[in-house]
Amino acid sequence: MVVTPSSLFALAVLRHRQPWNWSLHCAALVLFCLTLLSHSYLMLAASLILLGVGFFELRLDEPPENRWFRFARRGVEWEKDWSAAPWNRVKWARLLFALLVAGGAVWALWVRELAALMLLAGFAVLARVVRQNREKGIDP
Repeated sequence: MVVTPSSLFALAVLRHRQPWNWSLHCAALVLFCLTLLSHSYLMLAASLILLGVGFFELRLDEPPENRWFRFARRGVEWEKDWSAAPWNRVKWARLLFALLVAGGAVWALWVRELAALMLLAGFAVLARVVRQNREKGIDP
């Protein structure tokens, strides 16, 4: 059996799209943010190990029905829909904006810039309020 990089990538994506594995990847992301904040190589190793474990086939029971796993299932579905969408200007703009915000967050965590972190949190809250208002029919 020949293993190609594309088949490995497809297998990794398939395993990532399971609620337990997606949860491990979210935990690795949170731990990586704490790593940037504390400048700890040990936490960096732990976050990379946790990220790697998330790509293995975890033979665990079905996830319980609670708020976190409902969120994980919605996140997996959103990710599937996003990756299936065609690459147009809107998708590229959203990707570039997300990369810019992620880069700003990494910088703010690394230099421990509290004002920038609070600014990012404030923008996230405002974006959520605008989205909820649009869902309720309120024009901003």
